[in-house]
This record gives sequence, structure tokens and C-alpha cells, in this order.
Amino acid sequence: MRHPARTWPAIAGTATLALSLSALAAPAASAARAQGTRDLSGVPVALTTQTPNVSPQLRVDQAGYPDNAPKLAYLMAGARIARVNFSVTGARGVVFRGTSTDNVGGWNSRYRAVYKLDFSSIRRTGTYRIRVGSAVSPPFRIASGETLYGQLVGNGVRYFTSERDGPDVVSSVLDRKPANLTDARAFVYADPRYDSNDTLIGGFTKIGGPVDVSGGWFDAGGGYEKFGFTASYTDALLLMAARDFRGPFSDTLRAEAEFGLGWMRKLWDPAKRVMYVQVGIGNGNAKINGDYDFWFLPQAEDRLGAKPGAMDYYVEYRPVFEAAAPGKPVSPELAGRYAADYALGAQLAVRSGRGDAASRPAERGSAVRLLALARSVYAMARTAHVTSIVTTFPHDYYPGTEWKSAMLWGAAEIALADERLGVPRSVLRRDLEAAARWARAYLVQGHPAGGDTLNLYDNGALAEADLLRAMRGAHERPVIAPKLLVADLAAQLRLGEASAHGDPFGLGTALGASDATPHAFGLYVTGALYREYGGSAEYSSFARQQLNYVLGANPWGASFVVGAGSAFPHCMQSEIANLAGSLSGRGDIQLGATVDGPSSPDNFVGLGTVSGMRACGYGSYGPFNNAAAGYEDNVVSWPSVEPASDYSAISLLAFGYGAAGVG
Repeated sequence: MRHPARTWPAIAGTATLALSLSALAAPAASAARAQGTRDLSGVPVALTTQTPNVSPQLRVDQAGYPDNAPKLAYLMAGARIARVNFSVTGARGVVFRGTSTDNVGGWNSRYRAVYKLDFSSIRRTGTYRIRVGSAVSPPFRIASGETLYGQLVGNGVRYFTSERDGPDVVSSVLDRKPANLTDARAFVYADPRYDSNDTLIGGFTKIGGPVDVSGGWFDAGGGYEKFGFTASYTDALLLMAARDFRGPFSDTLRAEAEFGLGWMRKLWDPAKRVMYVQVGIGNGNAKINGDYDFWFLPQAEDRLGAKPGAMDYYVEYRPVFEAAAPGKPVSPELAGRYAADYALGAQLAVRSGRGDAASRPAERGSAVRLLALARSVYAMARTAHVTSIVTTFPHDYYPGTEWKSAMLWGAAEIALADERLGVPRSVLRRDLEAAARWARAYLVQGHPAGGDTLNLYDNGALAEADLLRAMRGAHERPVIAPKLLVADLAAQLRLGEASAHGDPFGLGTALGASDATPHAFGLYVTGALYREYGGSAEYSSFARQQLNYVLGANPWGASFVVGAGSAFPHCMQSEIANLAGSLSGRGDIQLGATVDGPSSPDNFVGLGTVSGMRACGYGSYGPFNNAAAGYEDNVVSWPSVEPASDYSAISLLAFGYGAAGVG
């Protein structure tokens, strides 16, 4: 998860919005008292206890339900009820009546019972609402996956377009302007040092350059740094979606994925054998400002007029950092994922089954060069005596440790690129065997209780699926038993199910302790891949609920993706959205931005403003918080509503699979 140190060092001495969760949380419920003898539909029931002044709440997937998928909603009630009678209404009135006695547990001191409402038998397309007594849900659709999720793929592409850096921006998207043009001639500095509070120690020592690191996407909403660690993961997901998605946004998706790949290519110099991993700094010190000391549109960084020695100098003239000295082995996590990016780019350059390799020599030449880049960076991975991996400076921004899945991922994508290019069988076999070695190493790690599932830090599910794909395409004896990889996908889903057993809404990751939204999307993607490569339907309902959760079927009734559903973040901690967009949830908003959603209450303590920030708060979510997690839609609340590239990439990939009817 993102470390809490990713906050604003400039808040000291500024006015704060005083938004700790303890201030927003609802007061403890008064003593329960005996209520009458009717359920929430007015039907007589046995005597129960009810928390006074608590209105029942209905939670649905606001983006809608595929017509052929399970369909679950939730009723949050102040006390246990003998049974809940509910109806589903459409344009022609009531289309379904159901009853639930399925109390899946209490949520907090106000909502002491949560009931699961199943209306899976409805398959007719249309727009519906659920009613329980006077409680009415937001509207939702039942439709095909393509209808529900196709536009959300397009929204995801638009988000990345809105986050472009450099000269090649799209002005029609949130009025973006060229920015950080100094990155075209940036200088390389020795790795910075940070103390335990993530404060920069000393200054910077120039060691090389200039290098062109212009372009790419910003890492997250609250700053303009660019990290190879997150960008390599993000672009790989967009490249996979572009490779596999066929729909109305295929061309724009591919163009945006290739834009990201263009920046990734600048981060590896095969001639010098040097890898670049970061452009810019977030945290500075008393003498050096970092990116988080400012709140402005990105083009303002070019206009600071800073001179050497000025506090703002490294904001205008951003430093570049290396993964290791030229020619030295690099972090295996980065080597594997950079290789995956280049090899995926090679796969896109020559699409199989269309004769492209024969009829488009320019595209084939590009693919050959990309595959060579993938091989060269992959060969530089340090895989022995790995005690830590390079991610970002400071490391606490992204404290990654697992790296074997990235090595598997890179090898699997190289093998798939081999197949697209028709390399000799001996070369393909060698690359498949390399992938198999890392697959076994990843399998040995296992998935212990409390372990991780697919997200920024663990790429195993994607890597295993593409190794299965590569073995299918090779048409020869598998280098590893496919059933082992399929079983490991199932193991990751079981790990999610174990977490879901303790959550009334079925979230497959521990609230407060992990990034909830990307883990939920990751579990949905894992479920889709499991089915795609021969798995049973055993985990389909669980995987489906992960998508439901992040799109509104959660305690807060909020979708965590802008533009998906009717209640989504209005007030993100995004400089671009805050300063160039609408704060009303309508009009010019940062569509497709995906936020973390619920987070630990401790992460909301001491949040404050930065000069230039437009104050914005929306909704009243406090009554739905509990001791484990809270949610706030407020511009200062980065733990809940800071969009990030990795969050938005996994949501885009999930929507692509949903639109294709996979999972």
C-alpha cells in the first residue's frame, strides 16, 4: 500500500480542513430499544431491537449487472430483522419480488445487520431500482458486458490522456497544456538519501546527463513525479488491454498504451546499460522544495524561473535517478516489468493472424527492436542475494518486496513476442523454459494467510495467465504443467475469499491494511483469467462481488471510479481535476480516475491544505465508517480520493475483460 508519509509537508502553519475521521464519524448509537413487530416492508414479524433514527440503506453496483451474471444488492439495517421483503422495479413497474433472511453480519454501531438481496433471475435488459419499504436504491442497469463496461474502458483511456506529461498533450481533455519541458534535457543525480521521516538528507550530486525523459504519465493525483516502478506496471496493463480488447475504444486505447511505452523506452539505454527509475522528487527538506510543496497545474513548473541554489530549482529542473550504476545489475522487479512492457509492445506491433509480419516490414522492424530491448533489460536483472528492490526515492512511497512474479511476467511476454515474430523454435523453447523456472520460484512462495493478491506489488496472476497463453500458442509439450498455474490462480482467489468471510459486503482484502480498490479489481481480473484458462465457475460469484464492491455495493454506497455510477468522487486529491475541472461531479471531470476508497482511520489524522488548493468536500459518509476503515470525499483526503495510475490501469483492464464477457 502507499505509505502514509505520502502526505503534504507544506501543511505546517497552514489552515487545515480538520477532517480526521473521528470528527466525521457518527456518534455512538443510543441504547437499543424494543421496536414494533413489522419488518422493513411492513410485514408483521417477531419482536426485534432497532437502533433509533437509523434509516435503512440499499447498496447496489451502480454501473450495473451483466444479464447473465449473479446479481446481489445489500440492505444495511439498524438491527436484525426476521426477513426482508424487497422488490425490483423497472420502467413497467415491479418485475421481481424477493425475500431475504440472509443476515451477513453487522457493519458498525449504527448498522448492526446487513442483508444480502439476490435477484439473479432477472435477465431482461433495462434500468431498475430496488425498494425495501421507503428505502430506494440508486438506479442501475442490467445489460450485456459490452454495454455496461465499454464506455468505462473509454473513460479509463481519457484519464491517462488527462495525465500526460511533456509536449504531447491533448488540449481538449481538461484543457491540458504542455508541461515539464525541461525533462527533455534533464540531468542524472546520485541516489538521494532520506531519513526515517522521509525527509531528504542533504542535497543532490550531479553524475550525468543530459537525458531526454520527457513524456509519460504522472504517477498520482497529488504530484507530478514519474516513477518507472509504477509506470512499468501501469503501461503493461494498458498494453495487455490494447492487445486483448476489441471494442469502440480499441484505437484510442492502443494509442494511449503506446504513448506510455514511448516513455518507458526512454528509461532503458541498452548501449550504456543504464536504467532510469525516477523523474522528480516528492519530499524535500528545509532548503529544497519538493513537488508536494506546491499545488498548481503542471505547466507552472516550467515557469518558476528558478536559478541554481534556489529552493524551487529541482521542481523546475527535475532530477533523474538510476536503478544502478551503468553496467551493473538492476532490481529484478524493474528488469522483469520493463521487459514485459517492451515485449508487449512487440506483440502489439505485429498482430497475429493478419499477415502483418509479412506485409508491414516497418511494424515488424519495430517489434524486433522492442523484443531486443526486452531481452537486453531482462538480462540485467540481479536475481541472486536480493535483499531489497529499488522502487522509488524514498522507498516508503512504494515499499515493494516481491519480485519473482515480475521475472516470470517478463519471460512470459518475451515468449509471446517470440510467437508473434516467428522466432526459431529453439529460441522460443529457451524463453518458455526461463518463464517456467520463474513460475516455479513464484509458486514456491505460496499464498499464506494474510498474503497478497494481484495488484501493483504482486503481478503473479497476470504473469501466470500469459505463460499459459504462450504455452497454448507454442503447440508443443508444456514447460510446466498448466494445471499448476491454474491451481495457483485458484489459490489467490481462495486467499481473497478468506478475507471476504469477515466482511459483510464480501471484500476480498483486509480493509485498512491494503489498497482496497486495486485489490478488488485485481481479484476480479484473477477470476476472469482463471475461467479463461480452464478454471471452474467456483469463484465466479466471489469475483463478481469484487467488481460490485468498488462500483457501489459497499458500506458507503460510493463508486470509486469517476464516471461509473451515480455517486463517485467529486473532490479528488488531483491537482489537475481540482484546478482545471468541475467540482460538482458534472461537466468537465476527470473521467476514469480510480481512487483507493476506504482506508484506515489513522491515515486521515492531520490532513491539511496546500496553498492554491480549491476547497471541496462532498457527501456525508461518516455514519458508514467503522473502526477498520473510513471514506471521505474531500480534496485533502488522499487516503480515500487520490487517483493513481496503477489504480486506474487495473480498473481499465477489469472493464476490458468485463466488456468482452470474460469473468
